[in-house]
Amino acid sequence: MNLHDTEQRVRSTTILVLAALALFFLVLDSTGNLDSAFAFLRSPVATVMNWTAGRVDNFAGVFAGPRDLQQAELRIAELEARNAQLERENAELLNRQSDYQLYVEMFNRASQSPQFERVTAAVIGRDTSPAFRSIIIDRGTQDGVLPGMPVESARGLVGQVFRASPHAAQVLLLTDNISSIAARLSASRATGIIFGSGSSGPLTMDWIEQEAQVEVGDVVLTSGLGGKFPQDLVIGRVVDAERNEADLFQHATVQPAVDFEDLEIVFVLTDFEQLDTSIFDEPPETLPAP
Repeated sequence: MNLHDTEQRVRSTTILVLAALALFFLVLDSTGNLDSAFAFLRSPVATVMNWTAGRVDNFAGVFAGPRDLQQAELRIAELEARNAQLERENAELLNRQSDYQLYVEMFNRASQSPQFERVTAAVIGRDTSPAFRSIIIDRGTQDGVLPGMPVESARGLVGQVFRASPHAAQVLLLTDNISSIAARLSASRATGIIFGSGSSGPLTMDWIEQEAQVEVGDVVLTSGLGGKFPQDLVIGRVVDAERNEADLFQHATVQPAVDFEDLEIVFVLTDFEQLDTSIFDEPPETLPAP
């Protein structure tokens, strides 16, 4: 090997290396990685450390994932607990609003007839027997509640005290099949008797004169006859009327104004002015002269 051949080989190798470097830098420039290459050439140690740090961060993220998932689950549990608490508070507010509305209705009813003396009572029980429609209230004889006293709610007549103990009383509902109440129609003022059906359904109004005009929607009130109930307590509305020319009297179906399944607070009328008809119980000893 002579010196001329060696120089020729070195020159060729150098040209190839330079061409390869030029092509390499051209590729880097076209792909946008030329700056990164120069950064590596300027500070190779820093470049290697940055690359290593990125891989370490990814590796650490694999282990941090479960911890983040646990934190997310804890946050979800906290939000669910908070949501449940807000739902309870909302239910309590709705219940208080319902109680407030009930007391407003009771107050309005009491203010409409201030001539009656009332005792407010809470419903604490219901008779489970299908043969006897009644409720139990938390007022008794020590509160002035006695058998025979009328009971009403903010919407209308409930019934009559049937039995009483010192601290509680049983109220016979007007829907019971042994209940009968003297009533009248508000429009025509025709009178009749309201009978219970033994269920929570409609009542029957019998003994209405054939000449009376009975219309669906008529309000039915207590007439006060017989002295058991004061006048003008709301019983319900006529939902159907039956008139047969062959009968002596008309019949009407009455929907009670009170929802007996939803009763919570009632009034016991402990004193009201009764219509005294006892003078007519006995026939007169002498008849007046014609």
